[in-house]
Amino acid sequence: MRRFASLRRRADFARLRQRGRRTTTETLTIYRSDAGSDDAASLVGIAVSASIGKAVVRNTIRRRVLAILDDMLRGHRPVRLLFVARPAAAAAPFARLSDDVRAALGAR
Repeated sequence: MRRFASLRRRADFARLRQRGRRTTTETLTIYRSDAGSDDAASLVGIAVSASIGKAVVRNTIRRRVLAILDDMLRGHRPVRLLFVARPAAAAAPFARLSDDVRAALGAR
């Protein structure tokens, strides 16, 4: 079972892009903000543009980021996160994505 819920509404994605703290790595851009008062779990959104590659590549990136987050968010307080894949993410191995996510989120 996941330890977070998915961002669903376009307005939530836009709000996080405007107001969230941005961290950029070679493979991802990550927007982060504190959870709302009514958030029981972390909220996570993943955006992978069609310019990154075909559906197989985009879904692979999504699944890798989800797997990394499922492990990382264990036992942490709720946050809101938005991951935007950059073109280098298409060729990046799992270990590289994992290192970038951990470095971007740092010591939480």
